[in-house]
Amino acid sequence: MKKRNWVLWLFEGEDKKELLKIMEFKTIRDIGYVLDLEPQLISNWFHKLINPRGILKSCVLYQTESFS
Repeated sequence: MKKRNWVLWLFEGEDKKELLKIMEFKTIRDIGYVLDLEPQLISNWFHKLINPRGILKSCVLYQTESFS
């Protein structure tokens, strides 16, 4: 069975040179709660449907898969 997680890298600034924090989430909704953004906005940004705005300019988001 596949298990998917989201890994968010939060940087100090938009230049993404200094890593501030790495956080792992189970859903995009959880990410939206922490960043105080709509989950749809995060999903659209991840799929490159919109340009990053606000705090998303200093973030990198990865989706991971593990098999158990």
